Amino acid sequence: MNAAKTGLVVITLERYFKVVHAVVHRKYYRRWMTKVGVAVPWFTGCCTFIIPASLSARAVPGHCPMMGFWPTKDGEKVGGERYTVLL
Repeated sequence: MNAAKTGLVVITLERYFKVVHAVVHRKYYRRWMTKVGVAVPWFTGCCTFIIPASLSARAVPGHCPMMGFWPTKDGEKVGGERYTVLL
């Protein structure tokens, strides 16, 4: 979800600068900026989901945990039920 939202923000900003500031966009916009705009949503998606989910995952033999494992109470408050795994 975060990657999709970030992608929409990147597209919106690029379109805004292209329409409202057309001369500046034409003068300074480069191809590498498009590549960065494509990579940013992927990067934010990985950082906001995969890393916390992998740190809070735990395999317990004979038990099917419904929520992520949080090693501290502070981590549980921050993560909460955001990374709930429904099986």
